[in-house]
Amino acid sequence: QGIVQGTYETFAEVGRQHYGGKLKGKWILTAGLGGMGGAQPLAATMAGASLIAIECQPSRIEMRLRTRYLDKQAKDLDDALALMEQACASSDPVSVGLVGNAAEILPELVRRGVRPHMVTDQTSAHDLVNGYLPAGWSVVQWQAAQRDPSQHAKLVAAGKESCKAHVAAMLAFHAQGIPTFDYGNNI
Repeated sequence: QGIVQGTYETFAEVGRQHYGGKLKGKWILTAGLGGMGGAQPLAATMAGASLIAIECQPSRIEMRLRTRYLDKQAKDLDDALALMEQACASSDPVSVGLVGNAAEILPELVRRGVRPHMVTDQTSAHDLVNGYLPAGWSVVQWQAAQRDPSQHAKLVAAGKESCKAHVAAMLAFHAQGIPTFDYGNNI
């Protein structure tokens, strides 16, 4: 409950500081629906914004849909973007889960010139063995490497490269003037 409230307050404050006090017709791009990150979809819609939440583990999206913290699941990136376009046009906030890897999707969005109104991150990038799926790896491959200590160095190295791409994309959004946050800290 406190996590939802704090996240809501952060989003509402961005609305006050950057969007004339309102997030209606705006959308947030984030990643990570585990733990504290699961509060973001509900907090966003409560604040009047729509949201795409990228999550590599489908079970986390399913759980957030079941608990009604998340409204919909997109079929793919283009579907998620179409849902944001519709939500912004109607000013009817919606939260959308997208199965994927943030280290792959954020750079693709930058490449395409997509401009969310806010970018956040709640992935577990602080734990490169158990918390962050490297780009190009399947979840099955990642989980197998987690269980095999001889694979941890390779997993950490791949995770660092992926984090680098993920953060570079976040910084590219920030350079465009888009409010950008990682773990609640303004980048």
